Amino acid sequence: MRFIFFLPFITLHFALFAQCSLDNQDVQSKRLANYTIKVNLDDEAKFLDAYQTLRFINHSPDPINFLRFYMYQNAFKNTESTFMKSSEGDVFGDDVSLRPEQDWGWIDITSFKIEGNELINQAKYVHPDDDNKADQTVLEIPLPKPIQPGQEIEMMIDWNQKIPKIFARSGYEKESFYNMVHWFPQIGVWEQNQDSLWDWNCHQAHRRTEFYAEFGVYDVSITLPDHLITGASGCEVSTVAHDNGTKTVRYLAQDVIDFAWCAYPHFEVFEDQWKEVKIRLLIPPEHAHHAERIMNAAIHSLSYLDENVGPYPYNSLTILDPPMLGLKAGFMEYPTYITGGSFAIFPKGIRTVESLIAHEFTHQYFMGMIATNEKEAPWLDEGFVTYHEDKIMESWYGLDGSLIHLLGYKINSSSFSRNEYVSLDNPSCGAIARSGWEIDSGFKGITYSKTATMLKTMEGMMGEDNFILMMKNYFDIYSFDHPRAEDFIDHVKDHLSKSSLPNAIGDPDQFFEQIVYGTDVLDYGVGSISYYQNTINRGLFDKEKQKSFARGDLPSTTNSKITLHRFGGVILPVDVLFQFENGDKILRLWSGEERTKIFTFAKESRVEKVIIDPDNKLYLDINLNNNSLCMSPSKTPSLKVASKLMYWFNNIIQTVGLLI
Repeated sequence: MRFIFFLPFITLHFALFAQCSLDNQDVQSKRLANYTIKVNLDDEAKFLDAYQTLRFINHSPDPINFLRFYMYQNAFKNTESTFMKSSEGDVFGDDVSLRPEQDWGWIDITSFKIEGNELINQAKYVHPDDDNKADQTVLEIPLPKPIQPGQEIEMMIDWNQKIPKIFARSGYEKESFYNMVHWFPQIGVWEQNQDSLWDWNCHQAHRRTEFYAEFGVYDVSITLPDHLITGASGCEVSTVAHDNGTKTVRYLAQDVIDFAWCAYPHFEVFEDQWKEVKIRLLIPPEHAHHAERIMNAAIHSLSYLDENVGPYPYNSLTILDPPMLGLKAGFMEYPTYITGGSFAIFPKGIRTVESLIAHEFTHQYFMGMIATNEKEAPWLDEGFVTYHEDKIMESWYGLDGSLIHLLGYKINSSSFSRNEYVSLDNPSCGAIARSGWEIDSGFKGITYSKTATMLKTMEGMMGEDNFILMMKNYFDIYSFDHPRAEDFIDHVKDHLSKSSLPNAIGDPDQFFEQIVYGTDVLDYGVGSISYYQNTINRGLFDKEKQKSFARGDLPSTTNSKITLHRFGGVILPVDVLFQFENGDKILRLWSGEERTKIFTFAKESRVEKVIIDPDNKLYLDINLNNNSLCMSPSKTPSLKVASKLMYWFNNIIQTVGLLI
């Protein structure tokens, strides 16, 4: 049933641009899918009734004979959906076997018209990824006549939804908290597949898949009880109050791939601005003391990415910090709208509040603007985001303790990310390049952290300035587009070929084949340092037609023999530093190809210390402890441990003294 607005009951209308301005936002994308959605929220029944128009352009040279839509709320309809089956009975700690009837949700299209023709009766659910006939997350609608190349059509869609109690960040919680994501019928992406054939890219809802949609304009009007405070993607352009206790809030989001919104009666609202970007934070009162930390994190993220990746083209950013009852809605990203996750007590030295905001905001670049397919290649988003999250934190707080700096304990961000990868039970458990639904182990350690560590390694090998230039050019070329893995790899190869360091990462094809598509690990180690002298001039020598024995001499030089090993399967060129007892240093480049490599030096001074990768370029090396060997071990580590123990012992004694 089409939703009927309460326009006859309007008592007050005030058009305002208090949240953000749209005046200076240029057209950024092709705007192939443009939505106008008018939705009514029934707060008591947890129900949406909506009318939606969609204007879609066929930008291909081929006619389109059918349409496909994401219907992701049906993932939460029953235990037989592909999403629920892959969750193994547990969704974010929620045992689905205990869910009562009212906590499940669904979405239905009740009418679908093009040029007055009703098409919903011919619609059917399809399963492009598996043979699960019970899954209802992709709807296919045959067309009475094809959409011709270059043609724009308008679809008139009535739909309704029973909102689930929050499943995977989408739904409601008690006290009228809502986070509405993946919440409306959304058309898939019409594009060329790997075989260069035009087809729909519209995957089912899987446990570890997120976004892939077309750029467009979203004009969304939400009617809901007037005591609810709302936030959403885009700009709030008007609020209309009705005399029945409801209001209609209208939002406009341009050149985005999705739209999300939230509502809650107890939000405190904080606002700030960075350049033309108006930042709006919605936070529960019990977390309000974190508002400055969250705002500062957003502003620093905006500034860093603007300088090192590309400009943020939108005029708004909305941040939701959910209350504890809605915490399962947090830790996520949507176009111009991100969700954090804080607690009432959160020491400032534990900077995960800030790093989370940096992470989720960076998705505006690697998901929002560079709209890679998170379903088929999640690493192109999550891994790139994790790398830049670490850079944001380290540019803000420095390399020492950028993530945690508390009571003398320090952890920096990129080290933490690397550790998530190298500390996996099996760092070879899978390749980076996997679709989301194919990942059954090591999802975060590989997709997020190994990718970030790979990029950190590329930065080390290429040089920071060169790497930043490569990323900025990548953004310039592929923002508001849908690049694939081969596009990024080709871009890196092209950039290196034109740079002053064409061999910075060795053979680029080999680099990516090993690290992105392979499962082997990188591990170089120093095996041993040994010494020997070759006696000279000893033995029988011809002298005056006779053989004369000479006792020989020891040379003034000593041979230092150094044995290096490649324990892993990954081969990358690496620097090796040899330090001699007299202070001399020699730097050699090792191709890394040999399983065992021997270096020998004949000098008056012996090699005292060997360091593989002295500048820490190869961050992917899974065991940094075997990268060096010293014949005269330093006492510094022992002194540091002793100093730390004394520090903690002193604190314990002082604490006990206060208590007695």
